[in-house]
Amino acid sequence: MDVLRKQWALLSLFALVVGAVFVRTYSLDEWLYFKMDQARDAILMADVLEKGPGALPLLGPRVGAVELQHGFLRLGPIYYYFQYVAGLLFHSSDPVVFAYPDVFFSIAAIPLLYCFARLYFRKHHALMITVMYAFSFLIIQYSRFAWNPNSLQFFILLAFYGLLRFLNDDRSAPKKWWLAVWAIGSAIGSQLHFFGFFSLLGISGLLIGFHLALWKKSSWIGLFRKETLRQGVVLFALVFGIFAVFYTPVVISDTLRGGENTRNFFEALGSKAEKRPLIEKVQKTVTENLKYSCLLTTSGCYTGDVKDNIPLVSVTGFIFFAGILLAIRRIRNEQNALRRDFLMLTLLWLGVFLVLTEPVSFQLRPRFYIVIFAVPFLFLGFLYECLEERFGKRALLASLAITVGIVAINTRGTLLWFGEQAKAQTKATTVKRTLILKAKDGVTLGQLRGAADWMYARMKPGNTLYYYVKPEHERPIKFLLQSKNDASPRIELLTINADPHAQFFTITPASNEGKDIAKKLDRNDGEFSVLASRQYGELLVSEVDFPGRVLSDTFRHKKDSGGEDDRSYWKDVLPALFGK
Repeated sequence: MDVLRKQWALLSLFALVVGAVFVRTYSLDEWLYFKMDQARDAILMADVLEKGPGALPLLGPRVGAVELQHGFLRLGPIYYYFQYVAGLLFHSSDPVVFAYPDVFFSIAAIPLLYCFARLYFRKHHALMITVMYAFSFLIIQYSRFAWNPNSLQFFILLAFYGLLRFLNDDRSAPKKWWLAVWAIGSAIGSQLHFFGFFSLLGISGLLIGFHLALWKKSSWIGLFRKETLRQGVVLFALVFGIFAVFYTPVVISDTLRGGENTRNFFEALGSKAEKRPLIEKVQKTVTENLKYSCLLTTSGCYTGDVKDNIPLVSVTGFIFFAGILLAIRRIRNEQNALRRDFLMLTLLWLGVFLVLTEPVSFQLRPRFYIVIFAVPFLFLGFLYECLEERFGKRALLASLAITVGIVAINTRGTLLWFGEQAKAQTKATTVKRTLILKAKDGVTLGQLRGAADWMYARMKPGNTLYYYVKPEHERPIKFLLQSKNDASPRIELLTINADPHAQFFTITPASNEGKDIAKKLDRNDGEFSVLASRQYGELLVSEVDFPGRVLSDTFRHKKDSGGEDDRSYWKDVLPALFGK
């Protein structure tokens, strides 16, 4: 009993992590989100696992929705290296294995958030913040599949935790190690998403300026003292060395390709900005941030605009504005340097994010908010602290009630989503609560795998498999078919042909009961036949044939060309070590 009394916080945190693991891994294999980007990365990683580390690229995924005349901006490659390690550890190129790093970091972010919150809050408030974060419906959804932004939540917290400890630890040896923690978190996090790059570096720079009070002349004089300069050189060398290690592939790539990615980086800075009046973008920034913060805290607001969710948005707005006002008020009176830096960091965290979202306010998606996943809960923590200081232990019950209510409503959202996912595996249904992309379908890895297995089973030796499927499922189906331990089958997208050794397949929405096949193939004249069909949840897979094996002259399948390979690989740098 004495142990329980003394270690209640750690035991509670352990129980919390166990619960978080469950909701992040339940039916993960069957329900895994596996679309174009995930298949693109899986194809690359499967090739690397087969050929060895020399096939690892020096650059990472393309930044989405940035259309450049001469090329595409690519992030750093660390995301691919995490997936490669997972593939090696589990000796597998299964799509679920490539999702393991994101699942792991999403779980690891939970105890890290508790440690981060403890820099300012008491144990019970830190636990309340952590439990709300752990069971946020939106955060859970972005923890259950592979995507380069998903692990950013962990590395943001890691970097900021290290920075706060660095700024407020007077011991020289630990101070260096805490700066190293910040540098590692920033070097990795900045490679996972465009917003991560600017958020980590911008917020960190502003917080350091605040901590040193650089608006004062005396602070600048202190920076140029001999001892300060000597320490600064050592610390700069440490940070530079860490960034150099993690960004070596990027530097080498730009050296080999004449600075192509750097040029694209600067060109991309303004390429996504909306050409709208400033007032419209500011208004949109505020309303969109309120809506998505509402989604983070209540699991609501997943449909419609702000005006369609007034009650929930109003609650979220109150939390934010109250938290901001409390943080500003407390900064002026806070005597403890660490607590003061924590308050300023939280304000800068939100403020910099709002500035970053203003140019793209009409293009915001849930994934952009991974950067600030923890912020609404920190603001709520400020409110809890204020209530307890004013009303004592009576406020604790109110804080507990709010926390339980938020966890309950998010758990309900998660369970409803799980129910929709389960139904979508066997029936044609709409998964309303899918918040990853605009598409509201319930197509998962389990259904795609079933369709691919059915087509593969019907293939005759020596034939070529031609298939039609929605563009977003082209790569996933291709990957699953090519993942068979059989090098003989030829697999092609459906094209106009009279191949005597062809077998034609279509994968269409099951909700249309096969009517979509004629429409997609432009064969409304009925000049084709369905040889066999099988339904896998949202998908109807059919084997079809055509008179004379000739498709309609008007049929065109939009091929995924993938564009010119604009990356270099380690085998290009070290051919003696990795081969050509």
